[in-house]
Amino acid sequence: MAGMLPINLILLLAALPGAGLAFYLLGLTVAACLHPARRRIDGRYEGPRTARTHFLILIPAHNEELLLGEVLDRLRQLTYPVNHTTLAVIADNCTDSTAAVARQHGALVWERTDTLRRGKGQALDWAMRTRIPSLEGPCEAVVILDADSTVNPDFLWFMDEQLAQGREVLQGYYGVQNPLESWRTALTTVSLAAFHFLRPLGRDRLGLPCGLKGNGMCFARRLVTQYGYPAFSVVEDVELALFYLQQGIRVQFVPGAQVMGQMAVSAQAAGTQRARWEGGRLALLRRHCWPLLREGVRRRDAARLDGALDLLVPPFAILWAATVLPALGVAVWWLVAPHGVWPATAVLCGGALGAELLYVLVALRLIRAPAGVYWRLAAVPLFLAWKLVVYVRMFQQARRGGAEEWIRTDRTAMKKK
Repeated sequence: MAGMLPINLILLLAALPGAGLAFYLLGLTVAACLHPARRRIDGRYEGPRTARTHFLILIPAHNEELLLGEVLDRLRQLTYPVNHTTLAVIADNCTDSTAAVARQHGALVWERTDTLRRGKGQALDWAMRTRIPSLEGPCEAVVILDADSTVNPDFLWFMDEQLAQGREVLQGYYGVQNPLESWRTALTTVSLAAFHFLRPLGRDRLGLPCGLKGNGMCFARRLVTQYGYPAFSVVEDVELALFYLQQGIRVQFVPGAQVMGQMAVSAQAAGTQRARWEGGRLALLRRHCWPLLREGVRRRDAARLDGALDLLVPPFAILWAATVLPALGVAVWWLVAPHGVWPATAVLCGGALGAELLYVLVALRLIRAPAGVYWRLAAVPLFLAWKLVVYVRMFQQARRGGAEEWIRTDRTAMKKK
């Protein structure tokens, strides 16, 4: 039995990190299920419809001529009073007719040419510091939308309700507009259901900030005037959420306000998206995780501790692998020495896998995902193999010192649909 101790100890230590994060997600899953706001996934606003806020809807756009006109036309169909909304487009370093399309569809156009400070965060900060202050007419809050997105008709009513209650940073549910177009978009739907709905909903139930997702965000004018948009990395939304966390300003989740974005279908476009998102998050993890943990413990601040944990949770494919591999090790060891396996390790691995399965299924249930998304979960092994290739390329690019700039997703295939 003494010879079995090192192997059992190695298996236990290998299982602990993944299991710890899996049970953290399980806690958020339970909290989300207990939140009455989960029913607002239907996107219908039931409160009084007396407009109190004048919104500037701001769309940062880099060569978005294909989809922009349709997006602007749909925004004219919102149920919120038209005289309480202004549409503006930042035509950032564009080489196509983005600016002309925006003007044709009735939007204000702010053209920016700066080849040195390229990026979505840089464009938004420029607009907030140099264009919004001189804007004619009222502007009490700024909504940020991507140029390929649609929102539910009552989107602004939900935002208006929260602003009237004194909230200053809001995040709507950012989901997938084309969930059944391919197995990639279906599995992206799974990922965003968990990351953009379940986890923010659970955090809100626990009184924690929900984080920012880059699309469907809303900021009170006071914050725009005071801070601009102080986030310039390739994951500027996560960086901005960390900034507001350090300022003690809570990001409020608004599940009834929903924005749906087109997800990439092709392997090349989807790989570019993933490498950008996950490489950027890895950089923020190295920079911010330890300071957040240290300050969270020192101040006994649950929000900072949760912010650190959120950075520590890897993409779900990696987390799943981190729990499956120790579980396979336990299974092999049981076949070799049936009476030598520590029961606690087996229970830990089984519990972690069960927690992850529940996390995924509950997330899909909460957003009322179409049945076809469940069936496409069978493509998970293919998805994992594809992500492995993406990670290899991501680390190769990081070693070469890849530049942080705005790399737009190819919209051509979307427009041809």
